[in-house]
Amino acid sequence: MSQEYSRDSLTVTRRRLLQGVTAAGIAGAAGCLGGDENDTTATYTVADSTDAESMNFIQVSDSNTNDRLGLTMDGAYAITPELDVFPLWLDIEDTGDATVFVATLRDALEWGAGYGQMTADDWVYMIQEVHQAADNWALSTAAGNWDNIRVEATGSLEFQIELEEPNPDWPMEPTLWGSYCLPKGLLEPYVDERDGVGLDQDEEIQELAYTGNLGPYTFERWERGSEFVVTRNDDYYMRDREAEDFPSFVTDDQIDAWQQSPNFDEFSWRAIDEQSTRLTAFEQGEITETAVPSSRVERFEGDPDIDVKQIPFPYLRTLAYNQRMNGWEELRTKAVRQALSMAVDKTEIADSIHRGYARTAQTFQPEWSEWYDKSAVTEFGEGDSYDQAAARTLLADNLSAGYGYDDGTLLGPDGEQVTLTMAYARGIETVKTTVEFIGTELEAIGIDVEFDDVTFDRLIQQYVRNEWQGDDDPPWSNGPNNAGPRDTTRSKTDWDLMYGNSFNTYPRTPAAIDAFWTERASANYFGYVPEADLAALFSTVRTSTDQQARTDAMAEIFGILSEDQPVNFVVMTDNIVGYQHDVEGPEAVFGQEWDRHTWRFTKA
Repeated sequence: MSQEYSRDSLTVTRRRLLQGVTAAGIAGAAGCLGGDENDTTATYTVADSTDAESMNFIQVSDSNTNDRLGLTMDGAYAITPELDVFPLWLDIEDTGDATVFVATLRDALEWGAGYGQMTADDWVYMIQEVHQAADNWALSTAAGNWDNIRVEATGSLEFQIELEEPNPDWPMEPTLWGSYCLPKGLLEPYVDERDGVGLDQDEEIQELAYTGNLGPYTFERWERGSEFVVTRNDDYYMRDREAEDFPSFVTDDQIDAWQQSPNFDEFSWRAIDEQSTRLTAFEQGEITETAVPSSRVERFEGDPDIDVKQIPFPYLRTLAYNQRMNGWEELRTKAVRQALSMAVDKTEIADSIHRGYARTAQTFQPEWSEWYDKSAVTEFGEGDSYDQAAARTLLADNLSAGYGYDDGTLLGPDGEQVTLTMAYARGIETVKTTVEFIGTELEAIGIDVEFDDVTFDRLIQQYVRNEWQGDDDPPWSNGPNNAGPRDTTRSKTDWDLMYGNSFNTYPRTPAAIDAFWTERASANYFGYVPEADLAALFSTVRTSTDQQARTDAMAEIFGILSEDQPVNFVVMTDNIVGYQHDVEGPEAVFGQEWDRHTWRFTKA
């Protein structure tokens, strides 16, 4: 499944990397490996603030993990900046009615670890027995995406996908696009035993032994919390692809680049927790690529050895309100959420903390999207809608009995000041500064805020993921991030507010945001239960042939979300990425990484 949410600066949709060592421990410069100055090994090194969680893509949907997996596996297909489908493992074709799609696999795809050729049976088995399993035994984060979809193998290398209702945008949605698969032979024993724990711990999965010729690199080692390393895969299937097999929109130069890919002997993703250490290593040429915080862009301007690109980014930074059983119960009241959002000055966050490299957000879509309708949106925390006096009044009028103000301090039924716990992912200066600013803003309306700063992987494991607490089986479950009804599910660690996750707004196919905003949505880890029938509106967007009806439905959805404030929609930022000057390939356009594996170092 395409990642739904990303680390605060896990920049650009399908990539990022990280690693956690000190500057003195960073081995290898941008263009060479090791300390031998005569070593000509081409090594590409990316650094970010935290590591991946697991190599089991079934249970994780964050971009940290996806970026590492994407080095060893291409996935189904890519989407270019021009919205063309670029076939990787397979091509997808609409049979004509936007209801039935045919997926055709390449005939040169080979699993590793002796599993043989990738076939349609592998895909159908995984979809039916994992993603569509009634009990979701494997904790698939893609389970909701495959609801009410019929799949059938129609040949050894072909399978058919039948939707319940027409949806011409389906290939652009994060169901099959960019998705991975596992060999049927690897899955079978775990399917038979319904053993999700065993599957997650499987050595062939965690060491990516099954990836064969399916990606440009082969897994070398993973030092958890530090470094993920892959080496060039000389058997990469794209190297044997004939020119006539490429789509007509691909140029001769691009064909040649794909046939020679990848161009690096080794690719390393490192986790370096301290931002200052990470940026110093980048500045000294020890790191090839890293996200550059908006507050540090000026540091690299004018440096002839570094290129900083500002890339349009569809992710939105949110302040999540925990409405599950281990969050502050008052957060289930819409007016309370509105009051908290009203009390936080988003303009200050965008202009001062992000130095103008961010734009305020009011709903779950960028203003540059064709689906955005400003007239339908209710604003909070910007202009006149930033009003702390009105926020205090709204709280006083809508909190449960026993709550009230005493000399500006909000007291709970126990007579003590209301204290909320805000969790956030450490390692990014702008995140830390924003969290502290939000704490100050809430203090101004009488609420005390305590902070839990953790690594991103721990944020996911201990705070985002939740578990059913009932004695019987849950009435429904949609993966580890939404394990069931909010009254009987909770995360391992209690929290009330969360900052540091960014959500994909899918401006190309906005109906895909139903992954967040219905009660059973797979990414609804915060327990939002909308009063409106958002599912019906999403269905209209997906199935209607009337473009105005689709536009109106999305406008209504974005209006409801802005009013409900299931989270505070804080800011949208561009992806600011620094590259060593000799990197050839990156462009400052949305979706620019579709051909990442053809990037190279400029020849001296």
